[in-house]
Amino acid sequence: MTHALVLTCSPNGATSVSSKMLKNYLARRKARFPDETLTVRDLTSPENALPHLSADFVTAMFLPREARTPEQTRALELSDQLTAEFQSADTLIVATPIHNYTVPTTLKAWIDHVARPGVTFTYEGGVRKGLARARSAVFLLASGGVYTSGPQMVEDFLAPYLRHMMVFFGIPDVSVLRAEGVAWDAPTAVARAEEQIAGAF
Repeated sequence: MTHALVLTCSPNGATSVSSKMLKNYLARRKARFPDETLTVRDLTSPENALPHLSADFVTAMFLPREARTPEQTRALELSDQLTAEFQSADTLIVATPIHNYTVPTTLKAWIDHVARPGVTFTYEGGVRKGLARARSAVFLLASGGVYTSGPQMVEDFLAPYLRHMMVFFGIPDVSVLRAEGVAWDAPTAVARAEEQIAGAF
């Protein structure tokens, strides 16, 4: 039985384009993988708010568990939980808007919390090695502009960053599905995204 970790990142919640893409995608995925289990984490909900990294956090993640102070141990508790969720997944699925040409702060905070040396990545002989258990990642991106063609191509700092981080974590199979041009023609953007999602299955 496979397991997927699902992250939602839009402050507009269920009404957002990325969340609607996710609903469509998960319905099709359920039909394809009926026994797959999910852990869903809404990174924008108050109860899931992630703090910025503290000095205790940064120091503690480079120390053996037994060498950490109680304060350092507490600083890593949430990170430990998030990392365990990540490492339990065969697939990472992320639905997110583009904010100011790049990653929303909620998603960046999640990445910061799960990028743990010796846990999700390491260096062997000076060579980086990803330690993620997941073998695939799917990103459902919504944007007001169009970034896969035209003059804004050079302004897309989200998809390349996410692809790079998956390489960093050692996840070999990365898919990016997009709803683009939402600010100009939302119905067309959504329709094209639905075609991409259908084509993924």
